[in-house]
Amino acid sequence: MGKGRRAPRTRKQTGADSATGSAWAPPSSEEPAAWARLAPVVAFLFLAALYIATLNPSVAGGDSGELAAAALTGGVPHPSGYPLFALLARFFAALPLGHSPVWRVNLLSAVSMAAAGGLACAVVHSWTRNAAAGLVAAALFGTSPVVWSNATSAEVFGLNAMFVALGFALWSRVERTLSRRDVFALFLVSGLAMCNHHAFVFVGAPLLLRSLWVARRNLGPKGVALAPAFGLLGLVPYLYLMAASASAAAVSWGDATNINGLVALALRRDYGTFSMGRSTAEQVFVTGGTFFPTLWQMGGHAFPRLLWLGPLLALAGVFFGMKSRHTRKATSVVLFVLCFYVLTFSTLSNLSTSRPLYLSILGRFCIESDLLVAIASGFGLAALLQRLGTRGPALRRWLRLVPLSAGAVFAIGVSVHAGEGTRQNNTVIRDFVTTAFASVPPNAIVATVGDEVTNPAFYLHEVEKLRPDVIHLGRTYLAAPWYTARERRLHRDVYLPQGGYGEHGWNIKQLLDGNPNRPLVVIGHLDDWDQSWNDGYRLIAYGLVHSLVRASEFPSYEEWAERDRRAIDSYNVTPALHAPDESWENALAQRVLGTQVGRAHLCLVYSSERGGAAEPAQNALRLLEDVIAKAGGNEKLGIAGAPGMRRLELGPGLWKDLSMAYEILARIDGRHDPRIAVAYEKFVEQAAADDPDLPMARKILELMRAAAAETQ
Repeated sequence: MGKGRRAPRTRKQTGADSATGSAWAPPSSEEPAAWARLAPVVAFLFLAALYIATLNPSVAGGDSGELAAAALTGGVPHPSGYPLFALLARFFAALPLGHSPVWRVNLLSAVSMAAAGGLACAVVHSWTRNAAAGLVAAALFGTSPVVWSNATSAEVFGLNAMFVALGFALWSRVERTLSRRDVFALFLVSGLAMCNHHAFVFVGAPLLLRSLWVARRNLGPKGVALAPAFGLLGLVPYLYLMAASASAAAVSWGDATNINGLVALALRRDYGTFSMGRSTAEQVFVTGGTFFPTLWQMGGHAFPRLLWLGPLLALAGVFFGMKSRHTRKATSVVLFVLCFYVLTFSTLSNLSTSRPLYLSILGRFCIESDLLVAIASGFGLAALLQRLGTRGPALRRWLRLVPLSAGAVFAIGVSVHAGEGTRQNNTVIRDFVTTAFASVPPNAIVATVGDEVTNPAFYLHEVEKLRPDVIHLGRTYLAAPWYTARERRLHRDVYLPQGGYGEHGWNIKQLLDGNPNRPLVVIGHLDDWDQSWNDGYRLIAYGLVHSLVRASEFPSYEEWAERDRRAIDSYNVTPALHAPDESWENALAQRVLGTQVGRAHLCLVYSSERGGAAEPAQNALRLLEDVIAKAGGNEKLGIAGAPGMRRLELGPGLWKDLSMAYEILARIDGRHDPRIAVAYEKFVEQAAADDPDLPMARKILELMRAAAAETQ
């Protein structure tokens, strides 16, 4: 050994006082070394097989499409940029495998989440010497519905979970070895993790501080100063975003070509640093925060997510672990990090919980807390098995069958959560976007509204080259001057006004007037504030889209009906309606039904313009009654619910239009007369107090009731 060099200090590994916490292991059992090494690999392989077998075959809703599109076109994903995910996504997309490019990016999530489960197993085993406890922990975590569903689509949360588990595995090594190399590795991994998702900081920071403290003597002042340099080295992938931002990528967020732009992107200034998002008029993010709903989502809902067994075993792990000085260290660190993550994130959370979809978005951040609870549950199971192992030789023989319990937990988790986790036949998002784009006129400008449409359309249009003749614009992005500037560079034959779209920017009429040879199609709803298009243009709904056309070119009813028939083609909204309430697919289904109501309203406009023509009114009635059937039916109207459909709340606009359709058709078929009052009653129940049609509806109801009383 060189002069002046001190040998690394290590802890004594004798008896039950070893840093591996062998007091948790059954004292009479010595697991084969091969089994101990293979347990994490077995956990990884089983979870990887599950996720790959149930992998989404195409693009999913939410951020998946935008993340994949930005990565595969060489652009910058939305803040914080996710450079490590973008680089790995490009690598996976280049793999010589079948399926679509996004399927290969989905595979990245599957492999990452399976690795998180395998590493969780390794962490439990490193402290307990009990492979069965590690496998049970991996099974509980891997079959959690929020884990499973995020392992089957292109998202950043699988990679984040892998880094959290890897961070705990490296911390476990530091506690045992006090090695400088392991501390440096933990800092490097933490830097890389921050290149994927910033939520890692709530786990990584406590582990880094703990590791610096326990290894301080081996590190020395130079090592303590050098360790953060490895963390900074892990941030190097952020430099990729500067090159990506300068590229001609079709999907790219902001301007990160300089340091100020890169820092703004990394700190999520557009979203509001230290919050999930800025408060808006739509109240998606609220100013008061959502501490208690978030806390309940992470804590209370962990019981059903982890089959109730996980949290109960975790409580046992904390109870028994804190009682023993040999196991107190691992227990206290896991408990502290879990509480720190949950309480800190809940404090910062401001996502509204008013809709099931928002709860689904919030649920993705429960993956980290579920992972920590699963690790604690492995500690609890090991502690219980250790105590059972002291009860006698006969019971110890039965404990040899414990590894089979991991398989049972895995099978139960798969059975219970398959409906929420499986995605292998889910083409709902792709089917909607491809059907909608197929109905768009040649060389049109397509503006999409909502993450459930815009982000998948980014991927399908730019990566799979769906309708390359059209120009796709994301409505939310249009408010940003950097986005319109990029689109002007990419599409020099399209006129886009300077600045951003909005009440203090340009309006939709300017876009229409500036592109007279390009039809404008909107997938979604127009902004209420912008009525500029009323000057010279009319809105027409057909199929799954809306189109703004010159008033002089508004089609006849017969022309519209033929276009509508071709546009909707054989599209079936039923699979989307069968999706869970909190899913993007269900949000898409609500949009489809809303567009169908808009098509029915247009039929009534045609009927009114023709003096109450029956054919358009009959078409409107067919469309509206079909919506009611898909929303659960209505007994008073004699409309049976479609098989397997949940009951949905329908807005007052539908009932008002339905009453008008019944009124028109009652002139030629008296059987519709009783239904008029039923429809108006539903409208009066749901209409806002300031609805201008409410007084008229009430008056009609009074007259009808009076007439009915006279006939009796």
